[in-house]
Amino acid sequence: MIRVLIVDDDKLARKGLISILPWSSQGMTVVGEAANGAKALEFMERQEVDLLFVDLSMPVLSGLELLRIVQRRFPSVRSVVLSFHEEFENVQAAYRMGVLDYLSKVRLESEDDEQILRRIRERLASEPPRSAGEAAANSAAGSEAGPADMAERPAGAGSASGPATAPADSSPVAALQAARPGGAPRPAEEDWAAIEAEWRSMHWLYSEARFQRLCKRTAEAGASVPRLAGLLQRIAAPLETIHAPDFGRLAEAGDIAAALQWMRDCRSRIYAHVAAASDCATTMESMLKAVLFIRERSSEALHAEAAAEHVHMSRSYFCQCFKKWTGMTFHEYVRQERISAAERLLCETNRSIGWIAHSVGYSDAKYFSQLFHEQTSLLPSEFRAQFQKGEE
Repeated sequence: MIRVLIVDDDKLARKGLISILPWSSQGMTVVGEAANGAKALEFMERQEVDLLFVDLSMPVLSGLELLRIVQRRFPSVRSVVLSFHEEFENVQAAYRMGVLDYLSKVRLESEDDEQILRRIRERLASEPPRSAGEAAANSAAGSEAGPADMAERPAGAGSASGPATAPADSSPVAALQAARPGGAPRPAEEDWAAIEAEWRSMHWLYSEARFQRLCKRTAEAGASVPRLAGLLQRIAAPLETIHAPDFGRLAEAGDIAAALQWMRDCRSRIYAHVAAASDCATTMESMLKAVLFIRERSSEALHAEAAAEHVHMSRSYFCQCFKKWTGMTFHEYVRQERISAAERLLCETNRSIGWIAHSVGYSDAKYFSQLFHEQTSLLPSEFRAQFQKGEE
């Protein structure tokens, strides 16, 4: 049985989860509950746990702080995030630390309880056991180490029933992973970890070029459909604050192409929602609206001040947020969008290089060719010739 610990400062929420969800039917048993992260760590020192259900917002030791410590001290333990309505950045940080799923308390009552636990069990089966090194790397990716992380377990310390870093094949979770159905070969784990990290960064949401490259890498990675669908669902769940994804359709995806198409459609609907909205409720929506502003005016002289004003931010704060959310400075992003537009024009028209340069915002064709070469390692004429050769 998979041993579950419920961690939530709301006693009624804890009792509700324990009594409502059909744990035993999915090979799970609730071995305990805790009112905050500190109590959870005390419990885990005394008793073996395989899976945590963690509320992010708690006193004493928050859910995020608990996840960081568990990553280091109990690397084989996996987690599911519980929340009413968290800031996107908190949920995103949790995903970077490798949580299996995000459960919205608001939607929990309307979802199929059996399906929720089955989904979590399948993800446990599809993901490889984590080593202590991998867990520490994920924790570092989630955020900088906080004060709570300083209380590291001494080397060699263990729980009452065994070492904290027990061999990967000693737990029910590891046994479940070893019995992965179908015997399909796993992608090279280092490559897949890099792909997961790129999805979790969310930079693909703001850049069409990055999104297309990431979809290509993902399709070529050789992951199973359930593993990819699980990753995409975890990535898309926090986006519910903008648009509610159709997870039922994702569950029906029969191949990698269908799963990636689901994410393409989800991304398109998010942009359509942001384009139609008059106000931005979150920083993420503001950055998406800024991206649309840039795309509509990429052929014009663009300055960060205008984009900042468009989303009602000061220039300095806008530039800070834009770099954080998109992974690029404002000027880097504008240059990328212009080069991407130029690539399309080179492929779709027979217009001169000078005409294309002017169309994407560059009056100097020579300077445009230089920038194009820096971005693509090809001159515009070479890029066009390569495309036309591939079409033959």
